[in-house]
Amino acid sequence: MDANRMNELYNDLRSRIESLGYDCVGFELAREGGMEMLRVYIDMPGGVDLSDCETVARELNSFLDAADEDILPERYFLEVSSPGVERPLFTLGDYARFVGMDAEVTLKSGKKISGTIEAADESSVRMALKGEPVTAAFADIARGKLLYKEHRGEKKTFKKIPPKKKKKH
Repeated sequence: MDANRMNELYNDLRSRIESLGYDCVGFELAREGGMEMLRVYIDMPGGVDLSDCETVARELNSFLDAADEDILPERYFLEVSSPGVERPLFTLGDYARFVGMDAEVTLKSGKKISGTIEAADESSVRMALKGEPVTAAFADIARGKLLYKEHRGEKKTFKKIPPKKKKKH
């Protein structure tokens, strides 16, 4: 699919998702296990759950079933999900929003860059790799995602329940 058709599809999907009250993080066309996948990422304050994904999937299915046949491959799977902790980065605005966060960028050449996002301007992303700045043109980025890093010393999200004491009779 050419860039103009992708933008048209993205705008149509975004408007339908936003009309339901969700943020459209982005989408991607991928090939997995011999099948074409249209993967759509949604979010909202407080996060999304399975029922949110089902609601959006129903709306998008109705739209895509009625759309021109040349928009997507003849057979594809639609997957709607939250972006998760390793949130994909689709736009320069995403990179600007997450300045100070750790990310991994894969360039179209196949080279991977992992570091902290320092800045994003109208055409490039600057990251710090081991203290050294590296700049990549946004047009050269194939994909990007935030990296989840567990911070030492943070409390776990679960409570350890102490064993019950035996009563003496």
